[in-house]
Amino acid sequence: MSTLESAIAFSLILIMLTFMITGPEAIALDSFECARDGGNELFFMECDREVAHKNIVGGAVCYDASPEKLSTFLSGISDNFRIIYGSVFDLSQEVDDEED
Repeated sequence: MSTLESAIAFSLILIMLTFMITGPEAIALDSFECARDGGNELFFMECDREVAHKNIVGGAVCYDASPEKLSTFLSGISDNFRIIYGSVFDLSQEVDDEED
């Protein structure tokens, strides 16, 4: 084996060893960043602020819709319409009774 062939072989071995050392490190750091962003997103989702809330987590736009507050909000609207229409119906029945 000549010196040039030895140099090429050792260079290839060093490149492979470098990749085997730094490749998993880069993958681990990327995974750590993804896990951190996921943790931030979960924390954001657990903060029950409003019916619908927008936040930016790790460069991504996240929307949080609180199911409990949304249900309470929609139930309140439904109850208000039922009260209003019930009152209007009762008034219309009273007016019909007075006319008869």
